[in-house]
Order: sequence, then structure tokens, then C-alpha cells
Amino acid sequence: MQSVKLEFLEKYNYLNSLAERGHEQFTDELCDYIVNEFELQAMVLFKVNDDESLMVLGRSASAKKNYTRGAIFRCPVCSLVREKNPTFQSHSDAECQMLISEFVIYEACMTAKITEGQRGFIKFAKKTPFLRAEIDNLRSVSEFLGYILRTWSATRGESFTSAGKSVSEIINDISQELRTPANSIIGFASLLGEDSLTSSQSEYISIIKSNAQNLLLTLNDLIEASKIDSGKIQENRTLTEVKKLVDDIIKIYSSKTDPGSVELTAEFDSSMPEKILVDVPRLKYILQNILQHSIRMTERGKIVIRMALSGKNQLSVRVSDTGRGITSEQLKNVFEPFAFSAIDHLKTPLASGLGLTLAKKYVNFLGGDISVESAIGRGTTFIFTLGIEAVSEIEKKILNLPAPEGSRNKVLVIEDDYATSKLLSNYLNKWGYEPTIVNNAEQTMIMIEKEKFLAIIMDIVLPNTNGLELLKTIHEHKHTKNTPVIVCSIEAEQQKAFMLGAVEYFVKPIKYKFLVEVLQSYRLKKDSTVLCVDDDLPTLNLLKEAIVNAGYNALAEQSSAKVMDLIRDKDLDLAIVDLDMPEPNGFELIKLIKSDSNFARLPIIIYTGKENYQEDLMKIDGLFEDLLSKKSTNIEDLAQTINEMINRNDVPLPPQEIAKRDNVIKILLAEDYKHSQIIVTRLLKKNSFENIIVVENGEEALENAQKQHFDLILMDMQMPVMNGFEATEKIRLIPEYKDTPIVALTAFAMKGDREKCLEAGATDYIPKPIDSKEFIEKVKYYTSLKKVTA
Repeated sequence: MQSVKLEFLEKYNYLNSLAERGHEQFTDELCDYIVNEFELQAMVLFKVNDDESLMVLGRSASAKKNYTRGAIFRCPVCSLVREKNPTFQSHSDAECQMLISEFVIYEACMTAKITEGQRGFIKFAKKTPFLRAEIDNLRSVSEFLGYILRTWSATRGESFTSAGKSVSEIINDISQELRTPANSIIGFASLLGEDSLTSSQSEYISIIKSNAQNLLLTLNDLIEASKIDSGKIQENRTLTEVKKLVDDIIKIYSSKTDPGSVELTAEFDSSMPEKILVDVPRLKYILQNILQHSIRMTERGKIVIRMALSGKNQLSVRVSDTGRGITSEQLKNVFEPFAFSAIDHLKTPLASGLGLTLAKKYVNFLGGDISVESAIGRGTTFIFTLGIEAVSEIEKKILNLPAPEGSRNKVLVIEDDYATSKLLSNYLNKWGYEPTIVNNAEQTMIMIEKEKFLAIIMDIVLPNTNGLELLKTIHEHKHTKNTPVIVCSIEAEQQKAFMLGAVEYFVKPIKYKFLVEVLQSYRLKKDSTVLCVDDDLPTLNLLKEAIVNAGYNALAEQSSAKVMDLIRDKDLDLAIVDLDMPEPNGFELIKLIKSDSNFARLPIIIYTGKENYQEDLMKIDGLFEDLLSKKSTNIEDLAQTINEMINRNDVPLPPQEIAKRDNVIKILLAEDYKHSQIIVTRLLKKNSFENIIVVENGEEALENAQKQHFDLILMDMQMPVMNGFEATEKIRLIPEYKDTPIVALTAFAMKGDREKCLEAGATDYIPKPIDSKEFIEKVKYYTSLKKVTA
């Protein structure tokens, strides 16, 4: 109980501190807080304007994205909006036209007094109906909201009539608007410059173009500064050769100085590693702006960039020049906007007066400090530090691996060992995943409440935590019951872990080539798209929720007449269709879908509340896979059926059934790792290659090749019993397989692997993890060589 009370106080203190500071994101944080505390689905906070319109003050992260701060909405059916009394009232109307959530059936509104004569208007969304007791509790919520909003407004020194957009947002919007005409001026000036002009006209055009470019640079800097102030940027560290980066910058700026006037050089301490993880664009910006100012202050002389490591994870940089220097008075304001414009002895004008201001903001954002030393006649030295990460040899190997195509997916890593978590994080980033690192049970539960994850990777040996108990809790939690958990641990507790819900178990040291295969197999499943069609909106929302909870993409449509246009050019894995709908009804729609050659093999589930449909069902016999009744099927059963249908693509047909088939394309897959088998089988079956036989070593591949002919062989090269190289050589000795395409599959491909595979007799080579697009293109190409007779 004490820990719960403490957590509540910590959350409240955090909110109160945001309100007292007038923080721009306060209203969004407030909505998230209320949603989490009262187990709501979504919340949007409005202010009621004099004309009865509603202006958005903030929203929870789960609310619809169109409810942006400052946006204006109207609800003609809402009686609460028309009430002039600012005290608490609540209301729920099924006809409300302002739905704030995609997935919810029940929404309610309430008002709250903010200041004298000013009302707040709050929309809540919930998965279940609002009970009377819950409505009563909201009265206290409204009082709390009014109090804390008054604190926030007073701190900002503004009324709610101006709370639509922050200063940073206004600056950003204005700057974005000015960008377009500035770009047009540059473009048309360039066109004019191509005409036959007098020398005076050419000079005028050059000045116009130069000033427009300077304006654009200032606008870009202004936008970046506003983003930093509003917390809308993120650090993005990438692996870079820092010496090459500095040398490239020096070459650029050396070419801009008069020959022989200023010498630019760089010196690197012996502690500097070859590569570091750093935010490259921002490091370049900082260096370039400091160099610009150093060059302006140095008519003749030297500018030196010195770099060294200051501790393990900090880069120390000094940029020194032998120029005229500046006074101690000027030094005080050196990082203020346009401060250098007042220094009249500088030889060239500034492109942007915000360069050093933004450079300082970047340094601070990246966890460093910046200072400057100068004296008249003795030059100037800028000194700054940045947070970086040095890279070990093994991390270099991982980071240098090619990244696959595809969208990023969030992976939760539960690991208390820093070195292991860092290695996992780097590895996952490189392969296109977005890792979140936690090291205890409390942090784990916070994250799974806040985020949806593709997978969870966890150690079961954790400080002050029973890892197996945590695994059980994760598997039973409503947000993660369908999330695959991969255990990586030093202890061999496989049996217990599998019983508690783990899908894979690696004993450390982790076999990364297998880990990435596991993740890819689940990413492929997550990329599956399920079409759902139902004219009843609450049912359609339930279907969407079941699909999303099962970990798939939902494509939902209420109007059956729009479906064929909606799915044109879409890649579908499953369709769920109601029968009792307006024209076309469910029977007709299923026929339409199946008549399209792209969806002839698409599995369809009928999900209906219609009665006496048996006779009509005969008309579409063979066109659907399953029929579920709305009355007897709950959302968990529906999600399970969806899973089973999607997972059918993971399982090949029985070998004896394939052996009986003639005039079809047959593919042999030799692969010992089950998740690699799943990946390849799923990709093949999704692309209409149904006749696949899977074996686990080269010896079995050779035996099957001797029994029947295959049109394509996919051969993993590292397998037990007989490896892929030996199996390929022996299969090539069979006369029927002299010209059969054999494509080699190799994990963690190294230089020369392709040549080795081709020497063994392979036709082509695909590195793992498999790039889906490249893989299918090659399969289609090699199987097109077979002429199938009708």
C-alpha cells in the first residue's frame, strides 16, 4: 500500500512541477496521467470558447491524432456546450460527433470550472459503459483539473484564450511559411542569372540570391532552436569515423579562405578511437559554426581543431585561432543571438546570426558544455564536450553488418548487465529494431503499460527480482499475453521458461544469428494485414481491437460497397466478413473478393449474427475457411482464430501430398533452424508457392532430391550432419539437377562467402537475415524458368 501511495505522490509532484513551470507539454502529460490513473482509453481536454466552439488544450497519446493543440471543434448535438454554468456537469450521448478514439464504444463528456467565467470541456473514452459511481468520481477529477490548470495558466502569464499554441509552435509555423517564398526567390534568381545581363544586373541578382539564402539559413536555425526549446528533437547517434568527418569539414572551409591566408589543421589525441557513436549532423553543425566565426576573426594565421577523449564516453574539442580576438565585454554575450553582428572589426558578414546560439543549445542537448576564451591580439578558443560512445571491436563487427529494409519495431530488453544490454541495443538498432532497455521488474511493468512491443528479450537472472515470476507476469498481462518473450540467460532453465510462456531460450553467450531470425519471424507475422468488413460500427471496432491485440494490422471498412476499391493494390493475409450487410451483402462481397486473381487464395472468415443463412451459404461453398457466430464467439476466441489462420502460412504441406502433385512448382528448403524455416515458408506461401518440402540437414536434402524432382532448392550452408556446401556438390552430380537453380542461404555473410557458395555449385546467394523483397524476386525469377503445362 505504501509503495502505491508513494507512486501516486511522485506522479502528482511531477505534474505539479510541470504546471508551476508552465511547461508546454503539461496538458498532454495531464491527460495521460488521468487516462492511466482511471483506466480510461483516451482523453481530450478542451476550453469552451464564447461562440460555443471547443479549442483543444491537450490530449492523451491514445486519442485520435487530429486533436492537436489549438485545433477548433464543434459538436452540434452536445447540450453541455450550450450550458453557461461553469460548474461540474457530465453527459453521454450516442449521437456525439466528436469521437476521440478509434477502438472504443463508450464515450462521455464533462465540464469543469477553470477560472471565473471560463469552462473546461473534457471528453473521455472507455471500453466499458460508464457506471454511476465512476461519473461521481469524475466530479473530483474536474475539481483537480480546474485547480492544476489555473496553476499552469498563471505561471505562463496568459489566459486560455491564447493557450492554443506555444511561442515555439508559432515561431515554427511562421518560419515554415517563410521558407516557401525564400526558396522561390532563390529559384527565380537562379533562372534570371542564366539570362544575358549587364554586370550591374548580375551583381543585383547575386545579392538577392545571397540574401535569400542567408534568410533561409536563419529560418532553418530558428526552427531548430524552437524544436529544442519545446523538446521535439531526439538524439540520433550513428557510427562514424570522426577523423574523416573533421578532415572533410576542413577541406570545405579551406577552399573558402584566400590561399595562404588561413591554415586549417586538426590534431587527434592518441586516446581517440577510429570510430565513435555520436550525433553526426549536430556535431558537424557545431564545428562548422565555430569554424565560420574563427575564420571571420582570423585574417591571417592558423585555426586548429584538437580532439581527445575525456573519460570513456565524452568527446573533448578545442577550436583555437590566432585572430584578433574579442573583448571580455563582448565575450559575455558571445552565445546570444546576433551578438557577433555588433563586432565591427570582423571581416565578413554572418549568414545566420543564430549559429553560435544554436550550437550551444545542441551541445547542452547532447549532454555537454561549451565555453570560449579570448583576448584582443591573442586569438580565441572555443571549448566544448559532447556525450559519445566508444565502440569495441565486437560492436564494430555488429554495427558494420548491413541493415535490412523494413519499418522499425519496438523490442523491450530486460537485462541488468550493462555490457550485454549495450551489445543487444546496438545489434537491434543495426537490424532495424528499436530497443528499450530496462533492468528490473518495476521498470518492465511501467513500459508494458505505456508501449506495445513486437517482442521482449529478457534475462531471468535479475537483481531483487525472480525472473521466472516476472516472465509469468508478463505472459499473463493483458498488454503482453500475445507478445513473444525470448529468454537469454546464463542459467539453463529452458523447461520452466517454456512452461511459463517463453517462445525461445538462448543460453549466454547469445547466438546473434539465431536471435535475429527469431525476431524476423515475428516481425513478418506482425506485418500481416487483416481486412474486416461490418456495417455495425461497434462490432467493427471490436474486430479491429481483436486484430490489433493479436499483433496484426487491421484494415477496417464499414461500407461493403467501398471494399474492392479499398483493397486494390493491397497485400492481404486474411479477411473477416459479416453476411448481413447492405448491397453488396456478405455473400456477394465474398464472391467479388474471390473473383479477383490477387485474392483467389485469400482465407476468409465469416463473422455474423445473421440467422437462417444455411441455404445462402451453399452459394459460396469453398470460398471461405471458417464461420463464427457473433452470439457465441468472444473477442479472445476471435483473436485465437485469427492467429491460427495467419500461422497456417508457417507450416508446409505434408511431403507425401506434394509428391503426388504434377505440373506444379516444387521447392526444397534445407534449413536446420526452426525460425528460419518459418520465415522462408511464410514468404513462399504468401506469394502462392504452396509446394514446399522442408528438411533439416544436407543429407536429408540429398535423399529428397534423389526421390523426386524440385524446381528450386534453397540451401542453408551451415547445417549439421552434412553442410550445405557438400550437399550442393553431391546434388549437382545427379543428372536431373545439372541446371536446377540452387540458391545458397548464409547467416552473417563474410567477404568471400558468395564465391565459396558459387564454387560449390550454387546458382545464386542470399545473405541472412533475408531481405523479403530480394528473396521473393529471386524465387520468382528462378521458378519462372520452369514451363508449367496446364
